[in-house]
Amino acid sequence: MPIIIDLDELDKKIMSHICRGIYSYNELAKLCDVGRSTIYRRVERLETIGVISKRIMAIPNFTYLDLTAINISMDVNQLDMDRVIEFLKRQPTVKFLWRSYGSYNTMVITVCKKGAEGKCISKIRETLEEMEVNIQKFEAAVSFTWEKVDLAPY
Repeated sequence: MPIIIDLDELDKKIMSHICRGIYSYNELAKLCDVGRSTIYRRVERLETIGVISKRIMAIPNFTYLDLTAINISMDVNQLDMDRVIEFLKRQPTVKFLWRSYGSYNTMVITVCKKGAEGKCISKIRETLEEMEVNIQKFEAAVSFTWEKVDLAPY
């Protein structure tokens, strides 16, 4: 039986804002037109009931650190998908991992030392082949950038 969570308009407004960026409790209070303590209590409640989770995440300046980010997109046989995902989760260089639909069903962002891109890509592909994973498509993009975009509410 599904768990029903009662969220009011303030809860939804808070979640809408935090889905678009990082805000202090004071900033959220101003955006939601309530007090800081109200925001604090609501965010704590949303976290306690499992609707949100707090995480601190940093995307480093790769050039400064002499690192390269690599986007690997694969179309993997569905029968192999769980094994592939578990393998990728255990790789220390894998920083982001998505299951998807469309041309590629698995996408990975992996980070390695600048100059070691080919070795990093080959290691992942060769290991998957050793695991006898059926890969229909495998593409890697090395030179790309990303930025945080503030999305308008839906």
